[in-house]
Amino acid sequence: MDAMVARYLISYPCQDACGTVETDERVDGAPVYRCPGCDSEWFELHERTVAAPGPSDPQRGSAPTAP
Repeated sequence: MDAMVARYLISYPCQDACGTVETDERVDGAPVYRCPGCDSEWFELHERTVAAPGPSDPQRGSAPTAP
């Protein structure tokens, strides 16, 4: 059985009414979920449809390597 792996965008200790609500936001094509009890937000890594940029991606701000 595959483990569910999530990346938390915002993580708070749950207070009450813990649950999962799908939002309209997307990260790498995956839906962002929110807990109505604690307002934590996360997305499931296995639900990504767009490859995450690598460390050498110029849009992430990494410096080019010297020739």
